[in-house]
Amino acid sequence: MNKKILYILSLTGLLSFSACSNDNSPVHSNETGEIRFSLVDTTEVEITTRASLNLDVNEFSVSLNRGDTPIFTSRKYKDIAGTTISCSAGPNYLLKAENCTEAEAESKNSNWGQARVYGEESFTVVANETNTVTVNCGLANSSVSVDFSDYIVSSFDNYSIDIYATDASSRTFKFDETNYKFKTAYFNVNGTRELSYTVTLPSPYQPYTDTLSMEPSKSYKFSIKIDGDSTNSTVTLGIIVDGTLSEEVILTESINPYA
Repeated sequence: MNKKILYILSLTGLLSFSACSNDNSPVHSNETGEIRFSLVDTTEVEITTRASLNLDVNEFSVSLNRGDTPIFTSRKYKDIAGTTISCSAGPNYLLKAENCTEAEAESKNSNWGQARVYGEESFTVVANETNTVTVNCGLANSSVSVDFSDYIVSSFDNYSIDIYATDASSRTFKFDETNYKFKTAYFNVNGTRELSYTVTLPSPYQPYTDTLSMEPSKSYKFSIKIDGDSTNSTVTLGIIVDGTLSEEVILTESINPYA
């Protein structure tokens, strides 16, 4: 899965006039500014998706801060698109947009989580100018899915992979013959995050446990297959990252499944 980017051209702000002191430092009559909404003909809202996430950008939650002071929070994008906002001139404004919070990204869908798309943009309000602030929103969390080879599916009744982040072992997921085709687990990753996984196949194959270092905004797929013939077989795990095979791990070598 390629990295998904949503471009939101948003929030045309009608910016307020500010005075300056003798040393040319800006003086603000109201640090938080005066917020107002009005429809202006020059407002342009354009949404371009480079990959489908089945997300409605109009439902994104948008917030605006100046420094530590919130101007508004949790407003739907559809409620501010095409409006103007009067703000005090000066720096340190920050606009954020997201389809869900970090907590929701791991708790939705019975804790399997969901894709989180997030973006932010800092900007300065210039006196007596009307400007457009652009927020680029990209995929903000990582996902894990699983695939078993046709041989495994046709030969065995039971097979599974259990995964969990090592810093949150209570949030464990089992991909097995009943759900692996439609389940995806989502993880918030800042920097790197260690994922533990255990592959379990019927006897004579022994369970195999290892870890993977996840990176932010990546799509991981664990692909399990068995190669060989009736006298010798090898179990291999392919780790696919963003659609490209990154690594192959041999889990079990030269086993006679009929011995």
